[in-house]
Amino acid sequence: MMKKEPSMAAASGDPFYVFKDELESKVSAVNQKHAKWRAILDAKDSPAAKELPALTHQIESAVSTAEKSVKFLEETIVMVEANRTKFEHIDAAEIASRKAFVATTRKELQAVSAEISTDAVKTRIRKEERKLMQSAKSSTSFRSNLTGQERNEHFLEEETQRQQVRIVLFNSRLIAFNSRGIVTGYSKLCKSRIRVWRDYTVISRAYMESQWRSRAKSRARTKCWTI
Repeated sequence: MMKKEPSMAAASGDPFYVFKDELESKVSAVNQKHAKWRAILDAKDSPAAKELPALTHQIESAVSTAEKSVKFLEETIVMVEANRTKFEHIDAAEIASRKAFVATTRKELQAVSAEISTDAVKTRIRKEERKLMQSAKSSTSFRSNLTGQERNEHFLEEETQRQQVRIVLFNSRLIAFNSRGIVTGYSKLCKSRIRVWRDYTVISRAYMESQWRSRAKSRARTKCWTI
């Protein structure tokens, strides 16, 4: 990435530098995820390999969001070039610098996108996805051998994990929407749904535990009458 311009330029109120700072943050996030992704990909038989499918999707989404910001910056340059009298304080050297930043950033994002979408990577991702599916099937088989109470507890544990995944997905979507300024109503709706789901999980746990206790008492009474 190119170095940031002096903060004085951003402080001048020029929208280019405001959005440029945001774009650099997005690209930094992409690079961090990409570095983790590459480390996992290069490590053979690593337990972290199961993260590859989800991490690849996250990088694809982050790159897509950053590329939209690149396009927006490019449009601001076109606007300046089309209205030279209005933006006469922005000279030709500055315009050239902005174009260079946009070109360099786009090339960097394209390189990441190309690396995570090769045929070899797609094959590896499908392999890891099959492993995850097999693991899920094994978990289902394991649950079939549990007692009633153990099945209930195992179900609640998995449901809690699924809820946490949903919350993470909600948050990641909110971050993507926030970066485009589309926000408040959707944010409130998602948070409301998360609260409802948490309440549902608590109620479900209480209900299933009460059902199990009721059945246990019923079996105990039946045993007493039999004796």
